[in-house]
Amino acid sequence: MKIPTAHFGEVEIDDTKILIFEKGLPGLEEDKRYALLSNEDSRPVSWLQSLDNRAISLPVMDPFLVCPDYSFDISQNDVDVLAIEDIKDVYVLCILVIPQNVNAMTINLSAPVIINVRNSKGCQIILDDRKYRVRVPVAELIAKSGKGGMELC
Repeated sequence: MKIPTAHFGEVEIDDTKILIFEKGLPGLEEDKRYALLSNEDSRPVSWLQSLDNRAISLPVMDPFLVCPDYSFDISQNDVDVLAIEDIKDVYVLCILVIPQNVNAMTINLSAPVIINVRNSKGCQIILDDRKYRVRVPVAELIAKSGKGGMELC
């Protein structure tokens, strides 16, 4: 299936790779279908591209790359909504803010995007505990992880 995007032109995606967010994402409740786009030039950043609104493309990243000790609980309601049967089916992403100065990029660790890779269902959850912040500087996480400290995570 070919999809038009505002940032990447027309992109070919496999129909079986369409992610369904039944409730949308916070602030984007009307957009229910997404595709995860990535290329060698932007790794480890990928893009959560809305299939319902070509202008919506959110930069995302595996949070464990910059915060290896990242952990949180998923409510039973979210487990049921996503039909999670095995933790191995869970893929976690966090949304990034990438300003012109890439060194000032931040990651939202307080609202991870959870995807069940077995059935392609997804949702973004808002963590209750104040352990994680919304805008954590990625450069600082990388610097801290090299020194064994994870204070920012």
